[in-house]
Amino acid sequence: MPFPGQTRLLISPHMKGAAHFISPGLCEFEEMAFVSHFLRPADWFVDVGANVGAYTLLASGVAGAKTLAIEPSPSTYQYLLRNIRLNDLAEKVTPLNAALGRAEGRTRLTDGLGTENYVSPGGNPSEGIEVRVSSLDSVSQDRRPKLIKIDVEGFETEVIAGAERTLHELTLEAMIIERAGNASRYGYDEAALHRLVQDHAFIPCAYSVADRSLKRLGPDDAGNIIYVRDIESAEKRLRTATAFTFRGSSI
Repeated sequence: MPFPGQTRLLISPHMKGAAHFISPGLCEFEEMAFVSHFLRPADWFVDVGANVGAYTLLASGVAGAKTLAIEPSPSTYQYLLRNIRLNDLAEKVTPLNAALGRAEGRTRLTDGLGTENYVSPGGNPSEGIEVRVSSLDSVSQDRRPKLIKIDVEGFETEVIAGAERTLHELTLEAMIIERAGNASRYGYDEAALHRLVQDHAFIPCAYSVADRSLKRLGPDDAGNIIYVRDIESAEKRLRTATAFTFRGSSI
């Protein structure tokens, strides 16, 4: 499928969730535009739950940033690798086939759910496949991300628990975290995670692509939440970014 700029996204039409990338293409328009506008070539982006690599292509193929792309599903990971090769991004993207959590180990992951694979609650041995677990602090090593995206179908609390050092890095200026009610399968409260992220000096926002501005969100807003440390600084970055093209439009 054609993707922003000169990039292309390879995806199986049989994969659950594939239609989101076929039409409308930029299925999470505001958040995807934010990534493309916010990042610069010298930046590191960490894509937690990279899936086939849509956000990775935007970060590295459109904005030119370096990306650590993390995807636990072995079959989906193969599509991620193919998209990296298809777009000649091997020098910009470091792929990793692992789940992220609070510590190193192993867990079970559902298989065959496409964009909706998730860590099996309690590591149910009868469900899915076994995968490696690492922590964000461990895999980020000396990379200091400017932006992190976390979309792990409700396992976000565990990812944040393994990112204490990373969250305190002042070079980290923004995060995108999914808040879709899936954390209940693990017994977690997404409102508590929302407050925890704010305790680390991040402000929840929504992005208006038309005027490249950020609007503060309230405690009950859901969806993909964009968190920034400094709204004014973030908006300056967004407004000075080069526009990207998609389907004949300049965005």
